[in-house]
Amino acid sequence: MQHTSSTNFHDFHRGPGMRDAFDALGQSIFNLEGHEWTERRKIYRFRFNIKEFSSLANRAILDKLERSLVPVLDHFASSKQGPQATVDLQELFQRFSFDTTCCFGLGYDPKTLSVPWPEEVPIVRAVEDLTEVLASRSTAPPIVWKLQRWFGIGKEKMMEKSVKILDDFTSQQLSRLHEEREKGCGERCCLGMSYMSESKADEKIYKDEALALILAGKGTVSATLTWFILFLAEHPSAEAKIRQEIQDIIPDDDVNKFHLFNTKELSKLVYLQAALCEILRLFPPVPNLGKGSCKPRVLLTGHRVGPNTLIVLSLRVMGRLTSVWGKDSLEFKPEKWITEKGELKHEPAHKFPAFNAGPRICLGKDVAFMETKAVAATIVHNYNVQIARGQDTRPCYHCKDEGWVACYN
Repeated sequence: MQHTSSTNFHDFHRGPGMRDAFDALGQSIFNLEGHEWTERRKIYRFRFNIKEFSSLANRAILDKLERSLVPVLDHFASSKQGPQATVDLQELFQRFSFDTTCCFGLGYDPKTLSVPWPEEVPIVRAVEDLTEVLASRSTAPPIVWKLQRWFGIGKEKMMEKSVKILDDFTSQQLSRLHEEREKGCGERCCLGMSYMSESKADEKIYKDEALALILAGKGTVSATLTWFILFLAEHPSAEAKIRQEIQDIIPDDDVNKFHLFNTKELSKLVYLQAALCEILRLFPPVPNLGKGSCKPRVLLTGHRVGPNTLIVLSLRVMGRLTSVWGKDSLEFKPEKWITEKGELKHEPAHKFPAFNAGPRICLGKDVAFMETKAVAATIVHNYNVQIARGQDTRPCYHCKDEGWVACYN
């Protein structure tokens, strides 16, 4: 991972055919290489690092949590089903992360998470369908998905409909942002407005960036929270430690009361963040990462690769290697992430690549942790959640644990 993503970054590109496979993202930063990528990255890095954006994102997350997530959870908890009320938490987390990403990324709240609870939200479904198709394309031989697209069958059948829904949505947001800019709205009111002020991008590029932001912001948070709730239900001792940690940092009067957390309190929840890191290690939202060699070379694994060879790194397998994480690498142990002093242990990105590594490391990492911690702390402290019987909780992707790299010429 370090060899391809960091040390020899310029000797590897995103992989042959990756831009074609991710054509729905157009000319967004995810599909760029070389000088174009460097210049676009500079714009995003500056915007993510300014204090105003961090404050904006935190406010959007905490406000959405209080005004939408909590009322929805209360709605189900007090429904006719009583204390045994059931709700699809994965769907709930998907809507929450979609709304918050749109709030701080586009300055717009689509309100997909609300009471009364809409059974189906086309825009959220479109994002999920598109994500599924792109994930399938990233590991399938190009001839397979291109034939499916040609005949309109398989996963490709839903691609056209999803892209149309998302294109209409991003077009509406672009028009709205133009109107707000003309009215003199602050250019830093959202990441989208900031991007428009920094670049000379045309409408198509902005729409591509908006879609890429939605996919990136929504997937990591919703997937991590879903696995987190499942593993807490299966590991009551970890849940007890998180509850105790929460009680230790909130006012004594709130220990047995409903409590919403601020950023200062969330920063003190070390064991909670350790548990989230452990989830990301075992179940990275992006299970595979594609790379392409620019010239013939021998990888550190001993594999010989030629120019434009597709190298697929399995992040899921890397997170379970006993040679990297110890003999208990398959077990859920948040303690792996805590030092003897009780502080959060820092692991290098090439060992823990849930947010990628090297120059392409995710700029939204801190925002993602802030969002997941805020939701996780609120649910653990204020609600009792159990997994309904008969639920299939297996991941939707499969890979062999014997190796973590595969090469395709």
